[in-house]
Amino acid sequence: MRAALELDKGAFCLRAKAEWPDKGMTVIAGPSGAGKTSFLRAILGLERATGQVEFNGKFLQDAEHFVPIHQRHMAWVSQHDDVFTHLSVAENLAFAARFAAPGGPTLADMAKRFGLTPYLTQNAGALSGGQKQRLILARALMSNPHLLALDEPFGALDAEARHELLGLLHNYCAAQDLPVLFVSHDFDTLTRLADFMLYMKDGRVIAQAPLNPCLLDKNLPYRYREEACVVMDAQVQGYDTEHGLNQLSIGSASLVVPGAALPTGTTVRLRLRGGDISLSRTRHEDSSVLNILSALVITVEHANGQSALAPGSVNVTLALNGDPVLVRITEKSARALGLDAGDTVYAQIKASTLASR
Repeated sequence: MRAALELDKGAFCLRAKAEWPDKGMTVIAGPSGAGKTSFLRAILGLERATGQVEFNGKFLQDAEHFVPIHQRHMAWVSQHDDVFTHLSVAENLAFAARFAAPGGPTLADMAKRFGLTPYLTQNAGALSGGQKQRLILARALMSNPHLLALDEPFGALDAEARHELLGLLHNYCAAQDLPVLFVSHDFDTLTRLADFMLYMKDGRVIAQAPLNPCLLDKNLPYRYREEACVVMDAQVQGYDTEHGLNQLSIGSASLVVPGAALPTGTTVRLRLRGGDISLSRTRHEDSSVLNILSALVITVEHANGQSALAPGSVNVTLALNGDPVLVRITEKSARALGLDAGDTVYAQIKASTLASR
């Protein structure tokens, strides 16, 4: 998918150009006022910007054509969306089905997927906040769109409800091979869902790449956050019933994660937080840390007053099974270890947080 759009809104100027995959989940990120929502709305045709929008090899907009929103087969959910309170849950879903492209889901199937079956005859206005968000999302998907666009629709939910809804969203979109383009300020949401990132600043897209390169980009803020991390896909190899450990593999590397048993052969997403990894020159077998993996030091970044690193902190980038991983240690530890690019170390992963999508 490609877009090159210009839009003037008073003192704000959108001059955004980007290209991203037409599959998977792409996040539009950046500081407040960067133009994320304006860019998304212009892509959808909700705002009339000048320029081009191309999707699935077809121009939705160029110098001569402008396909209106209702003909773009894109579903839109904003942070201000609400249910139709004068209708039942079933009537909310049926309303969207009236405008659905052929081959879409049935009302019964969508209600089951999003846990709405017990409430079908209930007035939608009487639902809880989390149930309403489920209905809003299910209603958007009932239209059988070619693209789902989201603008911070889950910000009002508590962490548990948001986690559950994001899992439902990912599972449905992955099963239907439905691309998602979403705006998010929430770090947990983007690291849980995103495959690709468009990072905006001052009305422009200043970075566009798969998620991990953006999380590690020195020109973006993520590598300097306290919760700095990378995400990796791991395959479930089995389960240690005695100790309650899922046995996972990332390429040739093996590791274990505590929790309920996951289906063998499935793929899960791991969030490897830099502060949850320690380093050692030698392998310590007499340790409570179960995941100890050999890794190669790529870079060592010190806080020098010019980077956004907090004083006394060091970012170490490792090659772990060929993939870059960020580790956050103290300056004192870095000096004691004498770390330098090209060194071999042992990464001790103390607490891999499983971010199952």
